[in-house]
Amino acid sequence: MPAKQSKSLKEETILSLDYGEANIGLAFGKNGFVMPGEVLSGKNEGTAIYDITRYIYENKVERVIIGLPLNLSGKETTQSRKVHRFAKLLKIKSKKPITFVNEYHTSMDSKTEAINLGISKKRRQKVDHLSAALILKEYYSKLD
Repeated sequence: MPAKQSKSLKEETILSLDYGEANIGLAFGKNGFVMPGEVLSGKNEGTAIYDITRYIYENKVERVIIGLPLNLSGKETTQSRKVHRFAKLLKIKSKKPITFVNEYHTSMDSKTEAINLGISKKRRQKVDHLSAALILKEYYSKLD
């Protein structure tokens, strides 16, 4: 008889990332609820991985979700290969499972969301944390 999984995927504490070479957006999720976090600099990869790993351990994160930028037909892009490389380094450092979610359109959707929330045009320049939240919402929607 197989061992029963103690938690459903929805009950896991999750950190979602919207990876970019300039900025990395963070969002947290648990029990299907999503909360945008902060935006880290992606300019120094080593520092970014260190900071994200610290967040993972401080918040007892059990899984990392990373947005994967695929093209319209669902194929890999130059940026998605960079995301895979970053994810591999993060997995080695954090020792946490990583799941990819197609992030097609999340940047545009997060800007729309920021406008709807009344966020000023200047602050809308950094909406990567909202993109990370949308990526996590997409992940949760696939679990239902």
